[in-house]
Amino acid sequence: MTRLRSAVGNLILLAFGLALPLLLAEGVLRVLARNEPGGKEQVERNTYTEYDPVLGWRKKPGALVRYVRRDYRSEFTINAQGLRGPLRPHEKPPQTVRVLALGDSFLEAFMVSEAETLAAQLEGQLQGRLGCRAEVINGGTVGYSTDQEYLFYRDEGHRYSPDVVILFTYHNDLPFLIRERYYAFPKPRLNFDESPPRVENEPVPAYVPEPISAPGPEAPFQGSHLLEFVKDRIERSSARTYNRLASFGLWEPLRQLPQNEEINLYRVPPFGHFNSVWSAYTWTVESLNRLVERGNAKLIVAYIPSRMEVSDSDYEVTEARYGVDASNFARTAVRDRVAEITEKLGIAFLDLTPVLREHASLLKPVYFATDSHWNARGQAVAAEAAAAFLTQGRSLSCPSR
Repeated sequence: MTRLRSAVGNLILLAFGLALPLLLAEGVLRVLARNEPGGKEQVERNTYTEYDPVLGWRKKPGALVRYVRRDYRSEFTINAQGLRGPLRPHEKPPQTVRVLALGDSFLEAFMVSEAETLAAQLEGQLQGRLGCRAEVINGGTVGYSTDQEYLFYRDEGHRYSPDVVILFTYHNDLPFLIRERYYAFPKPRLNFDESPPRVENEPVPAYVPEPISAPGPEAPFQGSHLLEFVKDRIERSSARTYNRLASFGLWEPLRQLPQNEEINLYRVPPFGHFNSVWSAYTWTVESLNRLVERGNAKLIVAYIPSRMEVSDSDYEVTEARYGVDASNFARTAVRDRVAEITEKLGIAFLDLTPVLREHASLLKPVYFATDSHWNARGQAVAAEAAAAFLTQGRSLSCPSR
């Protein structure tokens, strides 16, 4: 009887010892969930962009930018020339090398502080490597595609007299090159029947935002926050394990999504309707290169990989959600096509995929957890790779005195 009591007591202590940390973890996660900002698009861009008849939209000089997302909070001001970063005169100071970076939200980097942006870190890296004054102009704007980046350089960017122009290409820039809208936002469409290309729909129609009604109170979450935390971590580390556990009834399998145009860019063989997309990209880059060379500068195309191109676990999630596999899908398809185009055009190509894969890990990611952009570490890795490419390849050197 004494042994039975002792065994029961030990079992009670064991159960209590296991339950207490689980209850504490559940309590902590509930408190954190109450203070967690939203993770959905709140159209923050409408607060700091304005209508442009050629570009569709541009950043407002002096505007204050605020983002509050699940992964980050950020705040900065747009300078008097409508760019992110320090105010720089159009005239390049003597004994200074200048880089103009063109891109979309990855480059604008609204998700990190000014010091953490690729542009700011590349500037510091170049000054250290070259030993002379270097300036990097951040020409990135949220939502821009390659055609808008070309038009920005044509009308404004060339005025900074850059020595090097880096065009950052991300896969979702491509489908919009043949469209007159970026989702709900009207954008330019280039006509390549003449050279240089012209904006066929100029003036671009102004964006008229729909009235946004105040969101009602969210229904309180009824499940276990600890279970949701575990599910999220398993999904990020292995979609196959996640779905295997789902087969035992622990939770629902990953939701299947239809294959959209961005995913279809990676199909092999490619769909025929993408021929016009790739032609538009080729002609746009070729037109930009002509302008850059006319300004006695050098164009470099840098490829920004999506997170599934860098992270094997993210690729697993892509396979599970979109129903793709090696028989009809290639992770390198977009990068390979961009590399092929730049080689034919004789333009230097910087592929950021290998260096991001080298530095990415589960404990030290280079992308945010729920947002598709680089985090501060990803920005730093890309900046260092760009600095090494520019200096080791002799694309950039200090002016001779």
